Amino acid sequence: MELYLVRHPETTAPKGLCYGRTDYPLKYSVEETGKKTMADLPDSFDHMVVSPAPRAQKLANYLLSDYQQIFPANKEYETDKRITEMDFGDWEDKYWDDLPKKDTMPWMKDFVNRRTPNGEAFTDLIARVTLFLEDWKPKGVKNQDWSKQNGRELSRIIVVCHSGPIRALLCLINSKPFEEAFKMPIEFGSVQKLEL
Repeated sequence: MELYLVRHPETTAPKGLCYGRTDYPLKYSVEETGKKTMADLPDSFDHMVVSPAPRAQKLANYLLSDYQQIFPANKEYETDKRITEMDFGDWEDKYWDDLPKKDTMPWMKDFVNRRTPNGEAFTDLIARVTLFLEDWKPKGVKNQDWSKQNGRELSRIIVVCHSGPIRALLCLINSKPFEEAFKMPIEFGSVQKLEL
């Protein structure tokens, strides 16, 4: 089964801002990012799962409208909160430079295991996307349900979400240490193709 991981378009969130769950307007038109994204996606797909965040859904809607010109049956997607971006809790929507170093430095040294105040650790995000992945693997519950409903095997799924979940999924599938997750470049609107 082919899995296509797509990051949402760039937003107007200022540089140096800590944000995950906060949603900002798109910096450029969705068409601008969507055209580049479509060039890296397959000619057809079976199912699409999208983060509930508006920035992800805007791109998903664009992609669906483009696909519908060829395949009118692919007209909707499923949302899944397990692929939302990391929750930074009390740090959300604040500039990194304004946060106390006594709090941020220990977190940066162990972002995988250490939680942000009233937020998540990377392990929490990993736990969410692991459940998501297990559901959609060839023998997973969601995969099997989809196959029964559609009378065929699920072979291509597009997932539109955020860099955090994409990094976690890449580490999980490629057996990479989670500490290396943020060394991987994940550009806005980019596509990562994986095989399960």
